[in-house]
Amino acid sequence: MKYVLKCITCAREFESNPKASTCPDCGAFKGTLDVIYPIEDIRKDAGDELAFRRNVSVFRSFLPILPLADIFDLPPIIVGDTPIFQSPALSQLTGIENLWIKDDGRNPSASLKDRASAIAIAMATEAGASIIATASTGNAASSLATLAASVSMKAVLFVPRDIPQPKLAQLLIHGAHVLKLDCDYDSAFDLCQTACEKFGWYNRNSAVNPFTGEGKKTAALEIARDLGGAPDTVVCPVGDGCIIGGLYKGFSDLKELGLTDKMPRLYGIQAEGASPVVKAFQDNDEIKPTEAKTMADSISVGYPRDGVKALRAVKKSDGAMIAVSDDEIMEAQKILAAKGGIFAEPAASAAMAGMIRLLKKEDIEPQEKVVLLITGHGLKDIEAAFRNIQTDLEIIKPNIKSVENKIKQVLKTEL
Repeated sequence: MKYVLKCITCAREFESNPKASTCPDCGAFKGTLDVIYPIEDIRKDAGDELAFRRNVSVFRSFLPILPLADIFDLPPIIVGDTPIFQSPALSQLTGIENLWIKDDGRNPSASLKDRASAIAIAMATEAGASIIATASTGNAASSLATLAASVSMKAVLFVPRDIPQPKLAQLLIHGAHVLKLDCDYDSAFDLCQTACEKFGWYNRNSAVNPFTGEGKKTAALEIARDLGGAPDTVVCPVGDGCIIGGLYKGFSDLKELGLTDKMPRLYGIQAEGASPVVKAFQDNDEIKPTEAKTMADSISVGYPRDGVKALRAVKKSDGAMIAVSDDEIMEAQKILAAKGGIFAEPAASAAMAGMIRLLKKEDIEPQEKVVLLITGHGLKDIEAAFRNIQTDLEIIKPNIKSVENKIKQVLKTEL
């Protein structure tokens, strides 16, 4: 058996099953499942083959710690292997010399969610499914639409009324079946759950499908591979909690395999208007659903379905959950773009806003090796970007004198 499934709350184990959901005893919110591999057997069997290998897809090189039955069940579009790089300007701005940017906006649909969708489609293929469904504020849906189209699998997508237009365009251009609902994301999630149960569709929903986290953990595998080991700190945005839960799982698996010697501190960043995981962390209490209100749509989640794993990730890694304001998020978006050349959507920019807050609190030291995880491209929500910049540009005459005068005004210098 390649893996077993284990409830995060009651530790009940279940046999491998590509259609796995949540623990029937603990329910959907507390009963999310971990995918557990026979690590000791893998270490013995794989030997020197299981190591950090460059120029090889992380899905292929780490196949023994992924739930895939066959690597060829993955979509043909290349997912992952996104760049990780340093930005001298951002390092100077933050004072962190060893600051690394992992830009997952470079994935096929321009978000980290492609990692989860790739694994979900492979598992749906293994299960013999012809229809796959998900609820989403936009990124998971656009990801699923993109990758499902590449394997001619039908995708049914439940999206809230306020989905950004660029994300909606992605869903429609890829031929997905879109249900735009007069409700918020959390209600859309519940309706998708009901529909999957009623119609027998394969369910890609974050947390409910335990394999989505296994897809997202590949970001951790790549970070460790490309840096030659685990960094000191990773900062990422949090909505449902599946990404930070996946990062923790990835670094944990690597540590058990003996490929890294430490677990980085994981910091999860939520918007103040959608921060139930932050409140639970601060109060050392269970997560209590709340109304979500933030312009960072990708993390506008009041009922985080993978919140239990998110809390585990920050607690066991000696990290923390913190909240930042929408104003801080929008300022961070401008900093990333103007100083680093990185156009991140608001939700992804929350990571930068959180890192700035952590530096001010001295929770992150300047000498640390820090990875800032960018989860989605700014073109995902162009309307938010327009609200963040001056767009009423003066129209000038097309002659060199007009150009000279304007440049003197803008640069405040003589030419």
